[in-house]
Amino acid sequence: MNRTIRWFPAVLALVLALPAAAQEAAAPAAPAVAPTAPAASAPSVSGAWKYIHVQTDFYDNDRRPGPGRWSVESPSPYYPPDGFQSPLRADGVHLGGDIWIDLGYEQSKRELSSEPDLEFWLMKGRAMLDITGVKTWSRFFVQAKAQILAHVEEIRGSEFIDTDDTWIRLGMWDLWDLQVGRFEAWEVFTKGEGFERDTLEDLGAFGGPDIYEVNYAFYRQDGFGQLALHAYPWKFLRFEVHGVFGNELGFNSIGVRPAAILDFGWIKLKAAGEYRRLKNQEEGKKQWEEKRGAGGGVILAFGKPAQPLRIRFGANVAYGMIDRVDNFGKVDERGSIDTFSVGGFADVGLWSAVLGLGYDRTLQGDRQLNDQSGRVGHFVHDQMFVSLRHPIVVPNLTAKLVFAWARADLEPAFDNPRVNDMYSLRLRLHMTF
Repeated sequence: MNRTIRWFPAVLALVLALPAAAQEAAAPAAPAVAPTAPAASAPSVSGAWKYIHVQTDFYDNDRRPGPGRWSVESPSPYYPPDGFQSPLRADGVHLGGDIWIDLGYEQSKRELSSEPDLEFWLMKGRAMLDITGVKTWSRFFVQAKAQILAHVEEIRGSEFIDTDDTWIRLGMWDLWDLQVGRFEAWEVFTKGEGFERDTLEDLGAFGGPDIYEVNYAFYRQDGFGQLALHAYPWKFLRFEVHGVFGNELGFNSIGVRPAAILDFGWIKLKAAGEYRRLKNQEEGKKQWEEKRGAGGGVILAFGKPAQPLRIRFGANVAYGMIDRVDNFGKVDERGSIDTFSVGGFADVGLWSAVLGLGYDRTLQGDRQLNDQSGRVGHFVHDQMFVSLRHPIVVPNLTAKLVFAWARADLEPAFDNPRVNDMYSLRLRLHMTF
């Protein structure tokens, strides 16, 4: 609540400035007069408003950011895909954001009698306010971003305001930059229209292993700082060296994740590798964890946004390993796992609608050996979706319906094997502003 109060004066000042700015713009030009010495006065709020940009022009559909109207086919200016620098480049402060709301239903079928079947109704969402400040000198620039989140599923007594991206970036446009703060590394495992983060479809069947997306050092970190160096030597080639550093819940951590994107417009090749180590902060405790992996994908796209038929499809593969040791220096056999994920997606644009299809399979094994059966833990997770997206009235507002199925085939070393299924239906309303 205190953070909300601190933001209130700034927001109020901007709201009060709108009528003054509109009146100033509508006023006729003053007749020319002889110059006089400027009067000493404080800068007006309406004058400050000239440096505030309410975002209306984002990407065009080229390989580089540029002016162009937001549309169903355009990527978000607030989460630039494929390693692009931000398209918000005019000096000043850019205001914008988005909001999405999900309404969903899930039916979870579980084979063991000790794990009852489940019907689950869902309504959740969040609104994001993006504030991006930019200052450019010739080709050099400094850019800072803060994204404030407000959540739909508020619980009385547990109200909170969250953040997504919070970072500072400096460098040269379309050549290189250094980014420090809280953000995501470059995505190389593209899952398609239906597998948005932490949705019913993305989580899949009960007990199934998560899709490995080269994501041990990919997500925004809680308690850890992040730093990334980006290089753009050619229009078609981009590099990132992303690192994490800091501590959380009694563990120090350091990690590195290099990535590269080869982009010719109609075809994109992405690859990344990563290494991360966590160690208990307390002296004398031997608990540590190492994570490493690699993967990538290819995306092909045919057709322009104005054409009635557009096709985009891709395939991905990734392999990750975790080695874990407990406080006594013994190998945590159940927590030491190998994960292999493979899958693909297809998006078919038909006039203003987009039909999406996707499938991913994840194989995971641990090192917990059953001496009697001679087997270790083995887990398989199949996930697939069909989606349909269409704008509502204006291109900035879209509705997407997603149907998904998932099956987890679980064979732990000591527990009973079982097969769990999941069926879900979800409607997402998404608006950008």
